[in-house]
Amino acid sequence: MSTTTSAAQADFRWSPPCSDKQPTGARWRDWLRWGEQRVGGFQRRLQRDAAEVLALQQAWADMDDAALDARLAQQRSAFRLDQLRGDAARRLRIEALAAISLAAQRTLQRLPYRVQLLAALAMHEGLLVQMNAGEGKTLTVALVGVLRGWRGLPCHVITSNDYLAKRDVELMDPLYRRCGVSAAAAVHGLSPQQLRDVYAADLVYATSKQLLADHLFDQIALDGASDAMRRRLRELRPQQGCVRQRGLYSAIVDEADSVLIDEANTPLIISAPQPNELLMEAVLAARDVAEELEAERDYRLDAQLREIDFTSQGRERLEAATRRLPAVWHAPQRRDDLIRQALSARDLFLRDRHYIVQDGKVQILDENTGRVMPGRTWSFGLHQAIEAREGVQISQPSKTLARMSFQEFFSLYHHLAGASGTLQGVRSEMWWTYGLLTFVVPTRLPSRLRVPPLRHFADAQAKWTAVLECVEQLHRRGMPVLVGTRRLGDSEMLQQRLAERGLACEVLNAKQHEREADIIALAGEPGRITVATNMAGRGTDILLGAGVAEQGGLQVLMVEPHESERVDWQLFGRAGRQGQPGFAQAFVGLEDDLLQRHLPFWLVPLRDLLARSPRWRGALAHVLVRWAQRRAQRQAFQQRRYLRLREQQLRKQLAFASDGAG
Repeated sequence: MSTTTSAAQADFRWSPPCSDKQPTGARWRDWLRWGEQRVGGFQRRLQRDAAEVLALQQAWADMDDAALDARLAQQRSAFRLDQLRGDAARRLRIEALAAISLAAQRTLQRLPYRVQLLAALAMHEGLLVQMNAGEGKTLTVALVGVLRGWRGLPCHVITSNDYLAKRDVELMDPLYRRCGVSAAAAVHGLSPQQLRDVYAADLVYATSKQLLADHLFDQIALDGASDAMRRRLRELRPQQGCVRQRGLYSAIVDEADSVLIDEANTPLIISAPQPNELLMEAVLAARDVAEELEAERDYRLDAQLREIDFTSQGRERLEAATRRLPAVWHAPQRRDDLIRQALSARDLFLRDRHYIVQDGKVQILDENTGRVMPGRTWSFGLHQAIEAREGVQISQPSKTLARMSFQEFFSLYHHLAGASGTLQGVRSEMWWTYGLLTFVVPTRLPSRLRVPPLRHFADAQAKWTAVLECVEQLHRRGMPVLVGTRRLGDSEMLQQRLAERGLACEVLNAKQHEREADIIALAGEPGRITVATNMAGRGTDILLGAGVAEQGGLQVLMVEPHESERVDWQLFGRAGRQGQPGFAQAFVGLEDDLLQRHLPFWLVPLRDLLARSPRWRGALAHVLVRWAQRRAQRQAFQQRRYLRLREQQLRKQLAFASDGAG
């Protein structure tokens, strides 16, 4: 029996031929080419639809508010009924976007441009959209959100962080109210009942971590009920009143590459404290033993793979120290694992880079954004080992209650779409992992962002001196400067060194996240110096002060390249937005982590040679950086691919065990 899908609401389906199996080998590339051919033909229809929306905008420009509200109500009812098909559905979609655009003009004083309409149409039909930085992704997502919200089914707008979730709801709320759509933000710190109220809204803005955590909490509350009837029976129980979400139907992913790629490297685990006094005693003893061990003499450390191997001399020392550990850890394998965690806490996990100590607690930092991840802990005793290392109160270990990878979570949505300004280089992975094709929206205005070749230095001292001199020169000219660092510690060190030169700056990192909105609001003022981690790299619009555009716009300095060129451009994209002038300069030292960790071993001698030979450094530094970034990206993709396959295998094993037990 065949079913007919509404083109206005259920959207275009991008299923490849024979899509019942995960593509293997080179076959997925054939499917990708097949899909891109369809996107090419599909683009002409989008252009025609966008032109019709613009024509209706002009025709309805003089419509009074009462008539516009009546038309919006009529279209909302039509979307809710879901009765139109074919050309009638297409016409409804065009008229709806035209009416929503006029509502945006009258409530937000922002009439959507052609590129925003193109992107909204593409996302509504299930595509990822690549839009240049500053071309209005927030409003574009809101246009699609209204169409989704009119359906009455759960729609989640997924953002990079809580700050953006709350900000976007506040910015777009007048439009949503005018269109008869409710919107709310699900953020960390809300009670279960508050979250339940939030998820009752038509549109829910939240991070992927928040959504997945609430989904897993609901799974725990429903005790694994998989079919609708069993769920309804369980929801009748008094203790099931804390179920939060209404379900997973559609999702619109803002900053899609960050959410779907960069933040999807590890599964999310829900756990509960499980008192274990012996473990707390053991991590303290292991810390003392680890302090007596020396790298190379007692163990060898592979920072890239995060592996620790003991030497024969090290094993002798461990044998002698065994009696200092609780009896449970006297077995060689358990003892070695315990000491490895202690060494990892000392040598691999660094304060102000991987975590901060705040209010007497170890809090994990997101390496992609530099933000604190409240409530998150490392597993297998690592968190307790770090707490022992820092001398804070050791928390109780946890027992895993539920877990799921982000790739598997996103596959649960019936409709998935999104937008980003930096989808370069990940379209194949988006297709392979999520079945999402990428539509590149043409730019509205030509870019005026100047990006000169990267500046290269033999050592860190020379690089930091050059950064400081560059900041001072730009400040003297009255230019606003945004300096992007990868680590919290670097941002504080740079603040101190600028102060020594008599230059005041604002620092935006995990310790000042409450002031994020205020810092960003002033970062474009003349002579302003802002030092920020990647917190300022996504979704933020830095408005230029008076006279800044005429002098060259915002000046962005990146003090160290990231593992991905996309992330570099996320920072560069803070400047030169919406056709304004801007400047972005990258600095790289041959001692930077990227080159230390991700260059193949046979290129290490070349890096060392360049440190001694400035003549060839300029020509080859760029090549080494790009080589290291490509290698880092391949490793990250393989890690995500392995995680996806491992989680799928685990699900099948658990399902088999459950069926057998039943």
